[in-house]
Amino acid sequence: MGNITETKVYMLDTNVFRYKSNPRTHKSYKKAAKRFWRDVLQEIRNGESVLYIPKEVIRELEVQSYTLNQKENQRIAQLLELIEETVPDLTTPEMEHQIRKMAAYVRSGYKSDINAARDMEYGSISDAQILLPAWQYDGILVTANIKDFTLHSLLFLQNERSSLILYQELM
Repeated sequence: MGNITETKVYMLDTNVFRYKSNPRTHKSYKKAAKRFWRDVLQEIRNGESVLYIPKEVIRELEVQSYTLNQKENQRIAQLLELIEETVPDLTTPEMEHQIRKMAAYVRSGYKSDINAARDMEYGSISDAQILLPAWQYDGILVTANIKDFTLHSLLFLQNERSSLILYQELM
């Protein structure tokens, strides 16, 4: 019998595109973004992974595009061509509110238990609209903003395939 491997689903946050395309990005983030894209493109060629993005990331990039130069917008457009699927909105306003409340609760009472070394936020509605599809699609959330995804460690068990990739940890 052959070796059967599951295809990894990477769910990308907005900064995955911005840090690769922005020439003014901090050197360490730029390096990590380039490395992520290089590695993931190889995985795609090998049939090991696919790239998904939540609809919210498309909206964020569209809004940000008005403040970017033409070259940055072109780079982002090229990266978007690699996306296998844009995940539709899976959240409701009530779900987003509950996620934000849970994150605020965790932050207020358990910050030191989770990871005192990092700043933690309760997350925005946009962050909830990015986190929930990653969870629902069993995707690997790729971001540089760990503080925006406080609940990630509670939704994904440490030994599950789903995880959070941080640019800081890629270097």
